Formats: sequence, structure tokens, C-alpha cells
Amino acid sequence: MKRFNKTFYIYKSSYIKDEVPDVSFLPMLMRRKLSAIGKAAIFTMNSIYAGGDINLVYASNYGEIERVKKLLHQKNTDGEMSPTGFSFSVHNSSVGLFSLINKINSPYNSLSAGENSLSAGILESIITENNVLFCYAEEIGGLESCACLFGHTPQNDAIKAELLPNNGEKITDNGFDAFVKFLNGENDEYVSDFYLLRKLL
Repeated sequence: MKRFNKTFYIYKSSYIKDEVPDVSFLPMLMRRKLSAIGKAAIFTMNSIYAGGDINLVYASNYGEIERVKKLLHQKNTDGEMSPTGFSFSVHNSSVGLFSLINKINSPYNSLSAGENSLSAGILESIITENNVLFCYAEEIGGLESCACLFGHTPQNDAIKAELLPNNGEKITDNGFDAFVKFLNGENDEYVSDFYLLRKLL
């Protein structure tokens, strides 16, 4: 396999685990419509968003699965589904709503890659040439969300790192907790099936 590497920077990051965050910065009617995963995603993105247009990448394995289950139950029992419930059940609802709230006109991607959803979203963000606000959120197995602002030019206090291939030489640990440890400086590497991230001095 041809070797590659790409230097990038993590300017800011935010994460939460096992708690529904306070989203009182949103209008009350909007807060009521959001699910736990929607609140978690918007909270972490809002924590690091500095304003202006920016590319967005959102990743989740199951997305709004609990809302989808409620809609299916509603369909089976009542014969119809709530249009509002349906609009908030799509996979990209959190990042779409965040872009509307902040009047962001830049493109956004929403992806799901099974157990590799987090690592796939990170990779998508790093290989994009522009700055990217990345968010991962999940609620199956426990609510968790993280957001990172990725870029390619140096800034004070930014984490400098490089993207390298993983040719099977490193044991994969691409979960949420492993990435949080990477962000917090507890680990110098984050390893996925196909690549690894390594901090640089």
C-alpha cells in the first residue's frame, strides 16, 4: 500500500457523555422538539462554533433511531405519522437544524458507517481542504457526543497531528472513549481500521 500522511490541526473540541445537556440557548419551542441525541449534537457543536460559514460533517451510527421507533409505533397504532416527528427523524436533522439556526450556507455531509461511524466522520473532516466543524452523536448504548473544529493552518493552542495509514500494525481502538482520550492528551494516537492519528510536537 502506498504510504500517505497529512498534517492537520484540531482548533477546538467539546464532548459530553451520559448526560442530556442544557440547551437553554435555543428557543423553548425548538428545545421541546429535540430528542436527547439532537440536544447533545447541537450542544457540542454550539460549544465550539465561532460564527460564519463553515463546512459541517455529522456522523452517527443509528441517528434518530428512538424517534424512528416511535413513528413506526404511531403508524401501526394510528395509521399515520406526525409530519413534524418525521422531519426530525431523518439522519441529518441535527446538523441541518444547526445550520439553519446559525444561517450557515456552506455544504454539510451526514454519514453513517456502522461501528466505524466516528472514525469515518473524522476522516471525512480531515481530508476536506476547508475548515470543518465535525460532530459525532449516538444514543444507543448510552448518550455521547463530541465536536471538533478541524483545519490545516497553525493556530495558538491547536493540537497538531498527522493522518497516517494503519496497515494492520496497530490494534484498532476507534471508539468514542479512545478519541476523547486522544483529545485530552491521555493518548498520543487514535487508531482506526484504516488509519491512525498521531500528535506532533
